[in-house]
Amino acid sequence: MTTPASVAARVAEILGGDWTASSGTWETYGRLDAPDADTYTLYVDDHDELCLSANLDPTGEIASFRKVHTPEGIEALAEAIAEAIRQHHTAADQE
Repeated sequence: MTTPASVAARVAEILGGDWTASSGTWETYGRLDAPDADTYTLYVDDHDELCLSANLDPTGEIASFRKVHTPEGIEALAEAIAEAIRQHHTAADQE
């Protein structure tokens, strides 16, 4: 079974370095943390989309992703989430 927490764990592996992932109750959400970075959360919204939010971002949600069903799709999803985090983290550093 793929959960937001298991996707977060894969994203942390992709980001590498000091990135870590933790899971919420029943793995209903996943958190991504790194030193000197915002905390990011993956969760499923009311529209069955996987959402990425940044705790310190005033807009909250920074990306959403449609449901995927294949291992290849999940890997591509994890790559896309990692890229969204990289872009958001870089933009936050420039502010």
